[in-house]
Amino acid sequence: MSVGLVLSGGGARAAYQAGVIAAIAEIAEKNGVQQLFNYYTGVSAGAINATMLASTPECQITTGTKKLLNLWSHVTAEQVYVTDPFHLSFGGMKWLTDLSMGGMKPTSHRRALLDTTPLKSLLREHCDFSNIQKNIEAKKFSALAVSALDYFTTSTVTFVQGTKEIPSWQRVRRQSEVSQITSDHLLASSAIPLLFPPVTIGHRHYGDGCIRNHSPCGPAIYMGAKKIIAIGVRKKQDLCYTSHHVQDVKPPTVGRVVSVLLHAVMMDGLEVDIERIERINSNILKLSEKEQSSLSVRPIEYIWISPSRDLSQIASNKVERLPRMIRYLLRGLGSLQDASEIASFLLFDSEYCKTLTEIGYEDGLQQKEQIEHLLLG
Repeated sequence: MSVGLVLSGGGARAAYQAGVIAAIAEIAEKNGVQQLFNYYTGVSAGAINATMLASTPECQITTGTKKLLNLWSHVTAEQVYVTDPFHLSFGGMKWLTDLSMGGMKPTSHRRALLDTTPLKSLLREHCDFSNIQKNIEAKKFSALAVSALDYFTTSTVTFVQGTKEIPSWQRVRRQSEVSQITSDHLLASSAIPLLFPPVTIGHRHYGDGCIRNHSPCGPAIYMGAKKIIAIGVRKKQDLCYTSHHVQDVKPPTVGRVVSVLLHAVMMDGLEVDIERIERINSNILKLSEKEQSSLSVRPIEYIWISPSRDLSQIASNKVERLPRMIRYLLRGLGSLQDASEIASFLLFDSEYCKTLTEIGYEDGLQQKEQIEHLLLG
């Protein structure tokens, strides 16, 4: 069985994935499946989840799932970014000064609104990165892949730690790079633009792996996965080309505009990628076995699981649980409701995240038959 786990990202939304994985682990255990995944891939906060599973001793999925649920059930904003009013106010003033002074003074080195130094400590506390190589050498899985955006080449770089047999690849604005995955790679992959600072690895500067990542399933397929379980963090759109009629409303606030831009920049590419896989599968199956054997592509069996509920809407009902200074800054952009998309990324709160893991668990169980077919077929 050659199964790849594909995890997209979106800040605190990734708590949803922990719930889905818990359901998959439960289904696998009941069916006597010991080794679930050969390939772990992730972007943004999904990269953190994938790495936590890959770094679990002996790659025990049950133990790894408990680690994920424990992390997301107790996470606080203070563990992810600095929240004290002085620090945030100082950063905001530096940005304001840079904008108002124009070219009259050198710009500050303030590269983002939030300081994610606490996140690095959290990752080191919960991830024993040395276990990744130990598990690979023990043949518990074949490879871990974490993607980030190179800010200057604007290409997606996928850092791969795996066996020597794992192939490298280079596509248009996509390439792989053999690495030893560390906390810096996870920080780079989850560096939400403007909110979290870019991360330097070697001599290059990286940002969130969701940016311009139109093929999140690609790394798993390139590395050799024949089956894929992909877990997104956005509700599936039943109609991709639907225009909703709305009554006249006030012009959008800055908060609403920023939310829309963030939604576009951090687009969950799984929907497009899965559609592409469906189309390729359909075309391949129209060919004879002889014709299929001469192709450089192959059909991919997959399961795509995404939220049955709108996570932004859930965040909008819990936005008051954001740190006080974050709420203050968001209100400066408009109403907190208008900034619900931003809030859904930054709401590292145990109550919100527990809600997301519960939804994920329920959604995972809803796919029980499909999961069993993929794992046992």
